[in-house]
Amino acid sequence: MNDDFSRLVTNFFKNDYRERGKVKWNGYFLSDHTSSLKQEKQQRHHVTKKMAQMSLSEMKSRLQYASINYELVIVQENYTDQTNHMSSNVVGIVAGFSDRGVMIGTEHILFENMWAVRLSHDNN
Repeated sequence: MNDDFSRLVTNFFKNDYRERGKVKWNGYFLSDHTSSLKQEKQQRHHVTKKMAQMSLSEMKSRLQYASINYELVIVQENYTDQTNHMSSNVVGIVAGFSDRGVMIGTEHILFENMWAVRLSHDNN
């Protein structure tokens, strides 16, 4: 009887059992992806208050200060969406400079696209 059961189990897994692995993992991916899209949409449509425009030399000065002192910066780019709202600000640590821009975290921002730079502890 033990051999019959063993053959029955082996036969079941060999011929009848269907692994739902990919389908199951796609379900997990879908829920994570959906929540990620909702969060991204909320960030994209977040109304950002427009800061006072700064000169390029003033922005570079603040960025250099933040880089030397490992301070968090808030960079506002001169972009608006279809409803004329500013894009979300880029917040992070200055990771480095290039001849055309600055790296904030992993995002490269061109100097020509910057509107204002604020240190995170500034109140203005």
